[in-house]
Amino acid sequence: MTEPEQGPAAADAPTPADLAVPRPPSAVGDDVPVTGDDAVDEALRRLADVEEHDLRTQVTAFEDVHGALQDRLADAEG
Repeated sequence: MTEPEQGPAAADAPTPADLAVPRPPSAVGDDVPVTGDDAVDEALRRLADVEEHDLRTQVTAFEDVHGALQDRLADAEG
């Protein structure tokens, strides 16, 4: 099986970390980047302290965040 070729646009595409803008520290998730997109920022905040919760709560958080990000991606595609 061959890997898909990545053109120049794919190689130059910014990563989420590249898009993050600094923000003032907060009580929770001081190291959570801000993307400027409210839905994505909320998803990142939800994941900031997920490891402090039990497994069932983590799975629920992951599913919720995954759904929210899928919805946001669908909105962006038009």
